[in-house]
Amino acid sequence: MPEHPETAIGNLTDLQEGQIALSRFIVQRDDGLYVIVARLESAADFLGFVNGVVASGLYFRALEYPSFLSLLYDDPASCLAAGDDIFIAADITAFRPERQALYKALRIANGEAAYLFEPVYLEPSTSEAPVEEGDARQRRMVGGGRRSVETRVRLDRDEFIASAWAKCVRFGIDLDAVHEGILLDKPEWRVVARNRPFVPGKDAEITEQAMGLRRNNAPRRLLGDKVDLRQFETRYPQVIAGIRLVKKIPRTLGEDGRDVTGKVLAAPLAKDFDLTSLAGPGTRVSRESDGEYLLASVCGFLNIDMRSNQFSVADKIVSHEGVSARTTGDLSLTGEIYEQHGEIQEKRVVKCRSITAYADVFGNIVSAGGIVHLKHNLVGGSASNDEGDIMVDGVASGATLIAHQGCISVQRADNCVIVGRQVVIGHATLCDIVAEELSLEVAESCAVAGKTLSVRLARARRDIDNVLLVLLPDLSSFAAQIVALRRDLAGLATAIAAQREKIAALRGDREVSSYLLLAGKLKRHEVALSSEQEVGWRRLSAQVAPALRTLAQLGEAANGLDAESQAVVAAIDEILAAREQACQGIACTVDQVTGDTRVSTLLVRVADLPLAVLPGKDLKARLRRADSATKPLFAGAAGRFAWIYPAPPA
Repeated sequence: MPEHPETAIGNLTDLQEGQIALSRFIVQRDDGLYVIVARLESAADFLGFVNGVVASGLYFRALEYPSFLSLLYDDPASCLAAGDDIFIAADITAFRPERQALYKALRIANGEAAYLFEPVYLEPSTSEAPVEEGDARQRRMVGGGRRSVETRVRLDRDEFIASAWAKCVRFGIDLDAVHEGILLDKPEWRVVARNRPFVPGKDAEITEQAMGLRRNNAPRRLLGDKVDLRQFETRYPQVIAGIRLVKKIPRTLGEDGRDVTGKVLAAPLAKDFDLTSLAGPGTRVSRESDGEYLLASVCGFLNIDMRSNQFSVADKIVSHEGVSARTTGDLSLTGEIYEQHGEIQEKRVVKCRSITAYADVFGNIVSAGGIVHLKHNLVGGSASNDEGDIMVDGVASGATLIAHQGCISVQRADNCVIVGRQVVIGHATLCDIVAEELSLEVAESCAVAGKTLSVRLARARRDIDNVLLVLLPDLSSFAAQIVALRRDLAGLATAIAAQREKIAALRGDREVSSYLLLAGKLKRHEVALSSEQEVGWRRLSAQVAPALRTLAQLGEAANGLDAESQAVVAAIDEILAAREQACQGIACTVDQVTGDTRVSTLLVRVADLPLAVLPGKDLKARLRRADSATKPLFAGAAGRFAWIYPAPPA
């Protein structure tokens, strides 16, 4: 082969056989062929030209392979950034058939193309010329006095690329591997082309922007480096309005790959999501210069739905996982409303304001107000509310319910201690109950005490009778207070009378009386003084001034005593009203008695410890004990009973 084979580029007007005309986006210059990228409309333009070159039995000499691949498979716009004119090859020349025969097929498998490199020779030719014995590139064949000579030749890189193209290997050729293979002196398979795998993209994701958005199940730290193993550090995160919750990190698209045939190996599309789909109630999406954020629009508790991944902020806590040592530990909540859809297990303590429990409660609920509403059962645990009501829709069994300032409503209570201002129970068995107002549909072997008792049916169970105590106020304290106040009132009346006598005596003085009479007439404009009378008036005023000061002091003292006396009278009226209020509404009604039942009054002395604060065992014993403070009203196993307290006169 000549060092520089003859060009196969011709003019379109006089194009000869074996020549090719350049396309409008390729120009030939002194140093080679250039592609004008601005004239390329798509990568398919250059691909069509290359196919035409190879199909015509031609190849690119001194091919710039990286630029060649870029023009074939990259976006023309990306190539344009490298410059308008891109060098592609030195020339286009003929790929002679005898040379094409030197190149065998490639083996394509597992994303690779392999080629068997071995020494190659041109077809044998007859020659009478002598062949030197030492020429390693020739082999001599002796026969009939003529010599057939085979000449070893080298493969060419550019020819190899053209041959591979014709055999559908059109991407990823390793030029170094081809060069090394051409120089081999023995047969050897070499991988000459490999797929370019796709580069996967990165899915869109979110990053937390605020501290404490996640639950922290570590034990709560106390003062002095101590920890409370019964409580978790953070169970229900709280946020304020306007705080950034999370930021969306946009997805990163992957890069497509190519197989050795030039086909696209498409990178999977990275997953994306709309941040709005994560914005639940109490949140909003904010698109800012540095990214897209999810903000809290209200103050409250943050909840993340694990199924929908939706963020929401509400003024109430909603939990579905229950309260146990494993899930939450003991809870101390500051929110107004708490909804628990799971069980509250034994010995767990929940401190809150308002709570609605939809499952069984075996632990202890402590409320500082609001409403405690148990939709199911309270078993072996307790519920207390300092200032609100307690409602149990199911059964309370072996439980303690306390609402000193509220109403306790239970459908059925078994073996419970119940203390409240007002108690309403459908069916109570073996319960100890203290209330100002008590309404019982059915009482079985219960011990109750209250100011107003209403029982529809009272019956015994297991030979244990019902005990109903009507609480009577200790009126002696009212009487003692009234006696003391009336004694004070009598003393004030005596002091007022003494002041009045002194005032009357001072007004009886002749000069003081004359001054006061004339002063009154002057004030009412009934008389007018002459200039001589003015002098006498001033003289009289100076004489009676000390007496007038004394009179004013006595009047102020008398008025003070009058005000104090009126306050004492008001205090007596208040005590009488409180006494009357304490005596009102004291009654007991039992519509039907079908078992042993005792009804008594119990005088509640001021010095005694109130029943509502007694421990459970002490309360049970006190309710069933008869002593000097109790007075029987009824005892029997049948009939009915009705009684109203006859309040003694004040």
